[in-house]
Amino acid sequence: MTKTEILSNLGIGSGINTTELIKALVDADTAPQKENLDNLEEKTKDKISTFGILKSNLLDFKNILKDIESQQEYGFVGNSSDATVATLTASGSKAGSDINSSLTVTTLASRHTLTGPSLASPSSTVGQRNVTINFGTWSADPTAGGGQSFTSNGQSQISVSATASTTLTDLRDAINNAATDSDNDGTKDVLASIIYDGSNYMLMLKSESGASNEMKVTDSHATPAYAYDTTDGAQLTQRVAGVNSAFTVDGISMSRTSNSVDDLFDGFTLDLKKTSSSAVRISSSVDLDGVSDLLSGYVETYNQIMLNLTAMGSNDVVDPENDGALIGDSTLREIRSELREMSSTAIKGYEGGPYYLSYLGVSTNRDGSLAFDKKQMETQFKSKPETVRAFFTNNYATSNSNITIAAFDFKNTKPGSYAFATDGSSTHTIGGVSATKSGDNYSVASGDPQGLTISVANGSGVTSGTVYYGKSFINQVVDKLDNYLSFDSILDQRVQNLNDTLSTVAEKRSALEVRIESITQRYARQYSAMESTIASFQETGNMLTAMLEKKD
Repeated sequence: MTKTEILSNLGIGSGINTTELIKALVDADTAPQKENLDNLEEKTKDKISTFGILKSNLLDFKNILKDIESQQEYGFVGNSSDATVATLTASGSKAGSDINSSLTVTTLASRHTLTGPSLASPSSTVGQRNVTINFGTWSADPTAGGGQSFTSNGQSQISVSATASTTLTDLRDAINNAATDSDNDGTKDVLASIIYDGSNYMLMLKSESGASNEMKVTDSHATPAYAYDTTDGAQLTQRVAGVNSAFTVDGISMSRTSNSVDDLFDGFTLDLKKTSSSAVRISSSVDLDGVSDLLSGYVETYNQIMLNLTAMGSNDVVDPENDGALIGDSTLREIRSELREMSSTAIKGYEGGPYYLSYLGVSTNRDGSLAFDKKQMETQFKSKPETVRAFFTNNYATSNSNITIAAFDFKNTKPGSYAFATDGSSTHTIGGVSATKSGDNYSVASGDPQGLTISVANGSGVTSGTVYYGKSFINQVVDKLDNYLSFDSILDQRVQNLNDTLSTVAEKRSALEVRIESITQRYARQYSAMESTIASFQETGNMLTAMLEKKD
């Protein structure tokens, strides 16, 4: 503190204002510490706030990526001259652009449907019995009388037990709970429901569509009211027979168990809607507008996120007050570096790959931002259409239909194309790594394909092929973001450390207040003693003055 500042605390006509002087001296002694703590607290709070914004930005980026991924445009579209009869939809990048066929729908596939018996209420009891359902093909409706045979399709049967107190509702729920999806197509083998015909309630059973998915129902009760079998009698009523769809494509007659046909044209799904007396035209074409919009959306989102991250760590050479709160922060640098590297990362595990984002017309500018060239994307797409799939969709495929991926380790199995070979006896490799055989399954526990298990159909003879395990570009970016968004991530740890710093600031501020109080008291004692001494001098002076005045 300067001399002028001390003098400014002098009283007028009453000597030194020791209270103000002590405060000035204490402030001079502790001001640097106060300022340091205030600055530390302010910067720490700014960092906590900015880390919160950073995490929010990354979460927004992830949500946008998931939205882009869900739209999965592949660059192809299917067309139908009559969408009420059938639709053709691209379902993958393997779709071709050369479909131009004539389609006639003769029969739609239907689900075997049985009902009965009639009950007064859903809460009516059904009686003690065991009901078993098998799936396969009936040569004819057992209710037609005599000679009908049933051939199982090999799907798992289901069996439920009813007691004397089991209601119709309970029976329905028991069947649905016991139902399985034997063919792993996403639909259970049977669906039970209760219908009301205006007078009574009945159990309704529906199988999957197709002639090979009809039901044989046996009932253990002496009165087998829920049977549909030549042995127990066909007490249930067949409402709809299980029928395959029948259609003609370019004069070739075909049949499927379903009305959704995904194995007719590679990469397309044909959905049959109704029968037609005349042919409709189905075709395909290339349409990259949807892909272009999604890629533009990715590039714009990426650039905005990177601008935000750059601002958080910016250095304003003119006015340091405008520096980013995370200037020089290693975590921010790491995140920016990880996201930049993704733009040049190889997308492995796809046939004909690896692929790169640049194949879709996305390039990196000198300032690190991305640019998108639609024309370049269209040119690249014509030669490498699989790139689009590699951008949107994970890949689990093989080059040999007898080989399937039975399992993989999402964490340890690295994306890639792995050659598989077995001599059927003792030598098996996946991606050059020795594999262990167990029945028809082959697995590896080391190397890049670690955790990958291959299943070989129809025995274990000499078999070879290529296994493709790929993570899409979108999925890889999401994985990177999850490293920072997951619970107790490095961002969470940084914020926790900063909160610990705030606690330390509070502790140091309390200690400083104690020190200020101690210094104030010490100065007060010293100036109090000084005031006493001065008062004593003044009293002596007054006495001497009085004595001199008397002599005069």
